[in-house]
Amino acid sequence: MNVSIVSRGELTLVGIKVVGRRSELSHRVPLAWIELVDRLDAVPQLVDRDVFYGAFPESDHQRAGRDGAYTYWVCTEVSVCGELPEGLTPLVLPARTYATARIEGAAEAIEATYMGLARWIEERGMRVDREACCLERYDQRRQKVTPPYERFDYEVFKPLVA
Repeated sequence: MNVSIVSRGELTLVGIKVVGRRSELSHRVPLAWIELVDRLDAVPQLVDRDVFYGAFPESDHQRAGRDGAYTYWVCTEVSVCGELPEGLTPLVLPARTYATARIEGAAEAIEATYMGLARWIEERGMRVDREACCLERYDQRRQKVTPPYERFDYEVFKPLVA
């Protein structure tokens, strides 16, 4: 697995916040992607109509139980967060450093990449920042965010403790 350390400046996102149990998110998140893509023309100051971000609190996914509520934002980047259409929420992430890897392949590649990235971070004595958001970056030129999902090709960004 090819892992890189990258620093990103502040990221200003707008999108739809989805909250639910893990089993619910597998149905609700794709519906939110469809809604966001359908509403792109109404998003002011859009940076790139082909690039999307999934964002979720790292702490949600490091809890022991699997029955709790999880949060996942389906987002697009904007240059300035001004007045937003109803139902869209701003999410501004501060500048930070991430460990990043690319997920490529069938559904099994998702968990394998997340687990491999976690091992890579731990083996190097680094720590993931549980108070920050993990990001998934989707480029529609490689993979659409809307279903059906047959093959995956996107990047994961794990926030690191400074």
